[in-house]
Amino acid sequence: MSAKIYTFDSDDALPIIDRVKTVLNQQLSELMLAMFNDADDILFNLAESAQTNEDQNHYFDTIRLLRVERKTIQQAFGVALQELLQPVNKQDEPGEVTVFDEDELSLVDQDEMEEMVAISAMSSRAISLFGESINHLQARLEFLSLKTGQAIDKQALDPKHICESFSLSLKHLALSSNNRLIMNKLFEQQVLLRMVDVYQAINQLLIDEGVLPQIKLMHRHAAKKASVVIEQQESIINTEPGNMSSPLYQDPAAGYVPASAQSQSHNEIHRVINRFLTGGATASGPGIPGSFSVAPATVVTCNAQYYDRRDVVKALSSLQNRVSQCHTAASHSSAADFKRQLMADMSTRSGGAVTKQVSQVDEKTIDLIEMLFEAIIDDASISGVMTNLLLRMQTPVIKVAMLDQAFFSSPSHPARSVLNLTAQLGKGINQKDDPLYVQLETIVDEILTEFDVDIISFQQAVDQLNILINSEQEKTEIIEKQTQRTVLQEHARQVVLEELQYRIRIHEMPRLVHSLVLKHWSTLMFHRYIREGKNSESWNQAVTILSQLLLCLQAPANQQQWHALKSRQLGLIDSIRLALYATRQNRLEIDTAIDHLVHAFKQVLDKHDFSNDIDNNDASPDTDVIDFYDTAAFDSLPEIDSESPRLTPMEQAAELARDKVALLPTEVRPGVWFEIYNGEGSPSRRLKLSVIIMEDAELVFVDRQGVRQMTKDAALFADELSQDKSRFIADHSIFEHALSHVISSLAAAS
Repeated sequence: MSAKIYTFDSDDALPIIDRVKTVLNQQLSELMLAMFNDADDILFNLAESAQTNEDQNHYFDTIRLLRVERKTIQQAFGVALQELLQPVNKQDEPGEVTVFDEDELSLVDQDEMEEMVAISAMSSRAISLFGESINHLQARLEFLSLKTGQAIDKQALDPKHICESFSLSLKHLALSSNNRLIMNKLFEQQVLLRMVDVYQAINQLLIDEGVLPQIKLMHRHAAKKASVVIEQQESIINTEPGNMSSPLYQDPAAGYVPASAQSQSHNEIHRVINRFLTGGATASGPGIPGSFSVAPATVVTCNAQYYDRRDVVKALSSLQNRVSQCHTAASHSSAADFKRQLMADMSTRSGGAVTKQVSQVDEKTIDLIEMLFEAIIDDASISGVMTNLLLRMQTPVIKVAMLDQAFFSSPSHPARSVLNLTAQLGKGINQKDDPLYVQLETIVDEILTEFDVDIISFQQAVDQLNILINSEQEKTEIIEKQTQRTVLQEHARQVVLEELQYRIRIHEMPRLVHSLVLKHWSTLMFHRYIREGKNSESWNQAVTILSQLLLCLQAPANQQQWHALKSRQLGLIDSIRLALYATRQNRLEIDTAIDHLVHAFKQVLDKHDFSNDIDNNDASPDTDVIDFYDTAAFDSLPEIDSESPRLTPMEQAAELARDKVALLPTEVRPGVWFEIYNGEGSPSRRLKLSVIIMEDAELVFVDRQGVRQMTKDAALFADELSQDKSRFIADHSIFEHALSHVISSLAAAS
């Protein structure tokens, strides 16, 4: 067999990187242009089918906005994209385009949370459609980064960062949350999910330049050389040009995969696996079953020495039935033990004597699936309880691999999908008594009971799992949104309470105004914080009025202050009354509280009456001496210690909190799953980060149902991550991840 040998020199890297940028910019520009050209028709059709007038108006608003802001959005997207393409050593945070702004609302609010969740979902759908191309591109970019310090970060072109770049291009627009979500959905359907050609084009460019062509397996000796030498086989299966240029896209939410988006890479994987199974390639070493060391010349071809595959499948079915009847935790036996059990079962069918062997292809298939499940066991993203459930499907999967040649080449094969979907649903399961685990166990038991040779059992399981996923997502979304609202409200109450405590500590508050300040005004502040945040004008106005109210209720020190209070009290009272009337609080109670405030002012003025004092140096009582918001006339009132810092205690705490949050890795964000340290002697818990409270440096975690379970200090959690006490749970397809590990192991030992 002939081979084409590629060599790669580091001097070639910079021109290649420039060509990558050119291809990316050109193709993304074309996709964006097409999106804007088609936007009117798409959004108009959506508006026509909208169920409510409100939804229809949102679509029409978006149409009008796109017509006006089209060029601005394109330019902003281009700028954000160029930031992603900066060399790794020029980026503060490689691949990141969104950061927390200290001047923004410190709590990740509901709209921002929904957008982050939407971006996460968009990128996940893209990865599910053409994740293999993305992984190959990342490997090639990482290779380039080893050759030059000017390379693009390998994560820069991840779908998530492309989505964030588009989101950043909308920041300057006054968009409602609904308009923003419509824009993101339009971008997903018209640009992101059509980027398969972009990734494939860049991969092909790099292949043509000799950068890890086709991610081919390296020979052991070649891998030791300084230059990279990759063997590219003659029999690469090419995808038809028509399929590459216009792939069939279907609704990813429905669980479909494009007809040709990944055909080349998956057929290549299938070809490599076939070479190992048929003896065309060999491997040996630690962790590699002995069957893979058999060279083609030593393969025995006499069929009389082998058990018929039908006999092997019958024996596997017998082992499968035993597993289905046993409800104890599954254990992973070695390949040798499994084959001994298989031979023992076949011997019982031939009078107790073993007279034949399992064919080498069948033996290697068994060994390959054994290696795959060993990789699943070692996958830290899967909990122990879910690993045991997945192990129960080991024997059925071996049968599928023997009976169905499409198993290794089809990314959407039902048996592979069952493994992936089961692990996906089980990501947040901690205990076997979880109702969701019971449902998953029932589905697995049905496969063990019903699967013989027809994969319809797996397809039925896929349908059940997809229904279960949709049901769980709907329930979780409702509960988690309520959890986030509760967290926001709790935080808002704490912010208001701290502000009140700080102001009352500085100034004495008469008992007559307790109800006004502690009930009515605090309620107003609470709702203003919830709606608009701490940096809003309405919040600052509420704090200013509170501060001035308490200041004016202190004893005046001289005639000037007394007259200022007397002339300005009515304006302050009217401001407070109008602000409270705008809330939904009881109007009668507000009027009562205002009456008490009027009486409190009267007491202050009567008790400290300077009206009879004559001081020719003082301003006339009728002169407009002082503006109400000018505090200069009240300098004699109690002030904060002059040696105290200018920042209020709340501001100091917020600054400290931001320093803590800065310790967290950039990957720590809402929507990410973690295995979280729960104290010495207690098992770790698998929870999802739902809310980051910036002002308190607190991370709020929820379970798979969206219920709040744990709150962690940001600095403490960062320390736990650095010590590997708490860990990220990788978000990947477990089958593809395990298969990649198996192929890498075989390649390294070949």
